[in-house]
Amino acid sequence: MDRRKALRNIGTGIGAIAVTPTVVSLFQSCQTAATYTPAFIPAEDFDIVSNLMELIIPKTEIPGAIELKLPEFTDAYIAAVWDENQKASFTEGWREFIAASTKAASKEKPSQLSVEDWDAQLAKYLKPGNDIPEEEEGAAEFINQLRSLTVNAFKTNEFIGEKVMAYAPIPGEFRGCVDLMETTGGKAWSL
Repeated sequence: MDRRKALRNIGTGIGAIAVTPTVVSLFQSCQTAATYTPAFIPAEDFDIVSNLMELIIPKTEIPGAIELKLPEFTDAYIAAVWDENQKASFTEGWREFIAASTKAASKEKPSQLSVEDWDAQLAKYLKPGNDIPEEEEGAAEFINQLRSLTVNAFKTNEFIGEKVMAYAPIPGEFRGCVDLMETTGGKAWSL
């Protein structure tokens, strides 16, 4: 086993975001930037990816993905943390997803697709029990990866951590083996 390679890859597993000082600084820079220039996702595709993330985590009583700047964080995270193989796989999956989406909606360009078209594609690939054709497996893998990135970015967002999840800036007493409903009202703990 190559220990250096193993140590370098710790925390970069699929769907996991290691909360390191670098990742925290990425997220903070995304929170303060008035305009964002994508670091990895092509600029012409960034709005589509942002809208897909907004469909995954829409605005309700709490802010949605766009308002929380999750697309900016995800783009910066991919650019800073992922290796070239992961980036290439993401890009190839994106191309397959765009091709499958435009074909399913009988459109020529992704910019012609409506919110309903994108939502139908998300439902097709994300709902359990749907049969995915073999030629669209890359598209399905991409959208599952995008959902995982979106959810992980959501969970590590400062606003969500402090206002939505159970948050204790200075840990208090330790009470083991207690019901989650009793301690936090059913909320997961924020890191």
